[in-house]
Amino acid sequence: MSCDPPAPKAATTCGPCSASERNRYFPGRRLSVADYQLEQRHLIERRRLINRAMLGWGVVEGMAVETITQDAEKNRGVVVGPGFALDPRGRELVACDAVELRSACDILWLERSKGGLEPAEPPQQEEGDAAPRHYLLSAHYAERPVDSVSIGDDCTPARCEATHICETVVYSFIRIDACPSGLAPCPDPFWPRGDCPSVDERWWSVPEPGADPAIARISDRGPHRQLAKWSLERLDKGLCRIDCLDRLGPLLVALDDGVPLACVTVGFDCGKPYAMSVDKSWYPRRLASPNPTLFDLIRGCDLTRIKDVGWAEWLPHDRRVVPFNAFAKKFAAPAPVSNPKAKRYKGEPVATDFWLCFTGPVQTASLTPDIFAITLVQRDENEDVGEVRRMPVRAIDVASQTAGDPDGTTRACRPRVSFRFWNGEINPDNSSGFEQETLVEIEVRTAFIIDALGQKVAGGGRYVPSDNCAPGGRFLSSFVVEPSPEEPDGGEADGGDKDNVPAGPPDVKKQDDPSQRAATPPAQEA
Repeated sequence: MSCDPPAPKAATTCGPCSASERNRYFPGRRLSVADYQLEQRHLIERRRLINRAMLGWGVVEGMAVETITQDAEKNRGVVVGPGFALDPRGRELVACDAVELRSACDILWLERSKGGLEPAEPPQQEEGDAAPRHYLLSAHYAERPVDSVSIGDDCTPARCEATHICETVVYSFIRIDACPSGLAPCPDPFWPRGDCPSVDERWWSVPEPGADPAIARISDRGPHRQLAKWSLERLDKGLCRIDCLDRLGPLLVALDDGVPLACVTVGFDCGKPYAMSVDKSWYPRRLASPNPTLFDLIRGCDLTRIKDVGWAEWLPHDRRVVPFNAFAKKFAAPAPVSNPKAKRYKGEPVATDFWLCFTGPVQTASLTPDIFAITLVQRDENEDVGEVRRMPVRAIDVASQTAGDPDGTTRACRPRVSFRFWNGEINPDNSSGFEQETLVEIEVRTAFIIDALGQKVAGGGRYVPSDNCAPGGRFLSSFVVEPSPEEPDGGEADGGDKDNVPAGPPDVKKQDDPSQRAATPPAQEA
């Protein structure tokens, strides 16, 4: 007679290789070593399941890789710092100490085979081949028995048994042709990707009137369907399987579940391999982001922003009305010319004090004149509408590279405007075009500005620092310029100081508009 009552089919078959089986305790039961092992295995595997399903896998923190100083032969190699990572099976890799990998014996050399990764001998330098080779440095979960004691009695021979297991981390090298990307592939979109129709098939037509479009309820938004589809396809094939470790001497190592750390170059000295340099210590890394990191990313803490602007004093509401003289001082008067009123004379672009200062380095190659759009809006008295004009930005000045920043970057820039605009609208010796109240809008297209990490600068808002929790956007601010004096005297009070120099970030160099490089106008033209 069976003690098990009839039951419906179950989704899990328990057994010695399943992590879904646990102990059941009752009075009178005797516990064996296998029972305690089952209890420990169940708790460990359940924790690892949650790790890989909810947190993902990759480096969580630390594990920096640096080249050891190569001043002397004994100092060659790389050092991997302490840190924490999760491997693809959810095992925790806790490296408590830095490890120096100086010789080939310090490293686990691997090669690919049909069954996965297998240990291999250190590479040998081939005759006539002195070129360095590229390898991927990875971290692997490992464990070894420690604290051995002697077990035996009069009836059985003595044997050594370890009383504890030490969980540790070992590092491996595997030959690569190119440094891999640590980013996980994106799941397929909800709708299959398809080709665009051919040109002949793109006939526009007016749709027949029909019912209103179907709008998803707030509690049943479209993205939920997308996430549900992804969760259906993202199934862990080893969901309830217990993976075995590979024995390497006294160690048990997870060979197939390494966490990539860096791409390194391996050279040879007297035929023996050693790590020459670290090529990239961040690109191949896959990351398992903890909650604090995710929250910081949501807040946009990783983004470069506009830290300050040269017209910040005019942004508050109570100071948005600006005297024309103060506005004119934002333009540096160019050197006098013998005939500046010649109609075809263009002159050199005029520097302005409408500078930008960024919270981090940005690539100077992205700082083109079209990052600025300075618009003037004046009221047409006849129709009481605004007449829009654009201040021509001809070039960009950039500040010198800040110490410690990457090459080709800057932290500040300012626009240069057309000489003819300055001469006709701002020059105190001529009649100004600001005879009436003028609204000035300064737009900085931060979607065009790329920081040192290749991300767009975060724009948004009208105050500094700029907001927005996503890369790109635009920083748009405005202020009102009062009408210019009817008879300017050319003094300092009305912006006529010929020695006026913008007070923006110092040590700037000019970055010309490529469209203006084709032809340079003569210094004077009758």
